[in-house]
Amino acid sequence: YYIDIYNDMIHVFRYVDILKLQDEEIILQMENFQLDIKGNHFRVKRLENQEILISGFLESVVFLR
Repeated sequence: YYIDIYNDMIHVFRYVDILKLQDEEIILQMENFQLDIKGNHFRVKRLENQEILISGFLESVVFLR
């Protein structure tokens, strides 16, 4: 998997599933953990098979096992 964090975007490659998709929180199921992304004004800019690009104000990224 790849997780790229930019100034106002986050790019995740090879996620398994989207568990939660809201304006202030996105939870992605990865192969061995969950990725909990918190912030504000999230918008999905691009969505492809196992790849997502999200724009917005990023506050935290947490790996949950």
